Amino acid sequence: MQSYPYGSNGRADAPGRENDSLVGRFAEEHYDEVYRYCARRLPSKEDAQDVTQEVFLRLVRSDALYAEHGKPLAYLYTCARNVCADFYRGQRPVGALDEDDAQAIPDARHADMDGRLTMADALARLTEEEREVIELRYGQGLPMSDISAVTGKSRFALYRIERRALGRLKELMGEGHG
Repeated sequence: MQSYPYGSNGRADAPGRENDSLVGRFAEEHYDEVYRYCARRLPSKEDAQDVTQEVFLRLVRSDALYAEHGKPLAYLYTCARNVCADFYRGQRPVGALDEDDAQAIPDARHADMDGRLTMADALARLTEEEREVIELRYGQGLPMSDISAVTGKSRFALYRIERRALGRLKELMGEGHG
């Protein structure tokens, strides 16, 4: 279990000035992780920075470190997931590409020198659900109990999703050999 400066269970017990300090330390400790999580989901660094700021603003406004909110790290990733979704809901539809623009886009299947898909391309071929579980589990290092809190899915369902995603990644990364 990860150790937090605000208690072994990752929770603060009471609101007030002490909690402001706890939120600040929590934000400093996890800002880079949340930024990376958002950057993988959003089209630009600037968008990821804006969304990450919004995540921590919501954290401050909600007093999410209070004990009744459960695990603050799980709350933080849930908030990041929701703010990323809000970002896309607020986007206007992108116009169709003209023929010249479409030809300038490289083939979606990038391969390394021996024809295998790169990890990024293999991850892109997973479903959104599979990609999210793999990212939270291996990219962010969250335990399944926290991923369950973020996604609202049972740990049993998450283990099935993880197993399916890892199998697909193994299969995709092996493409090109034969």
